[in-house]
Amino acid sequence: MDIETIINTYGKYVFNYAVKLSCNPSVAEDLAQETFINAWQKINTLEDTNAIKAWLRKICFNNFLMKERKNKNYSELLYEDIKLLENEGESLRDIIPKPEEEVIVEETIRELQNGCFLAMVRRLTLHQRIAFSLIDMFGLSLDEVSEIIGISQSATKGLRYRAHMNLDSFFSNHCNLLNVNNPCSCKAWIEFSKNRDNLQKEANKHKLIEKLDYTKSNYTFNNEVRSKINFLYKSMPDRKPLKEWYEEVINVINKIPQVIPKKSQTD
Repeated sequence: MDIETIINTYGKYVFNYAVKLSCNPSVAEDLAQETFINAWQKINTLEDTNAIKAWLRKICFNNFLMKERKNKNYSELLYEDIKLLENEGESLRDIIPKPEEEVIVEETIRELQNGCFLAMVRRLTLHQRIAFSLIDMFGLSLDEVSEIIGISQSATKGLRYRAHMNLDSFFSNHCNLLNVNNPCSCKAWIEFSKNRDNLQKEANKHKLIEKLDYTKSNYTFNNEVRSKINFLYKSMPDRKPLKEWYEEVINVINKIPQVIPKKSQTD
């Protein structure tokens, strides 16, 4: 299997996986490129070509985690945290989510809305982001994501619940798409952003949100909000890397000598 075939076949898939993990398309480009470089260097360790998607996901996730561990705000899930999450996850068995409720989004504001939603997912804790992004946005199962994170399904369910509550509590009070009476309007931001100087001055006046925490706003679960946000996140389109990205990755990899494993003396 040559590298061009691998990249052309799985480039979009890996790139979108990287977008969901990082919630930042520019970061995802580098992350996906590193994934294919590492994959090509280890191609001889791939035993089952039918499992290449899972193999590429694992490489991408490990690269992502290595980057996150260099972040000064990175923290591992402690035993006490996991037990608390498991208790929360167990208590969620009886919650039946309402079917998704369609939200009409104008084409002119869709890109801004999607960018805003990704930005807010970045404000979740790392493990909440992983659970939410991979299950709700990428479509992996609870079982697959719990194995990726290395915790029980109940604890993963608890992480996902906290992510839902944090996102719901923020958007229920700030997003004009969910409630016309909310202050934030995509159209207003588009108009305002035409003047970059004013945008920068105005942004500096406000304390930027660093972390979402629904407990501070005393938010309680709202099925209407959850169903609308489900629709908005699931309606976000897959992104496709530019043609130049494919060419650059193939170019970089073609300059890397492939490591051939040495044969044992008994061969």
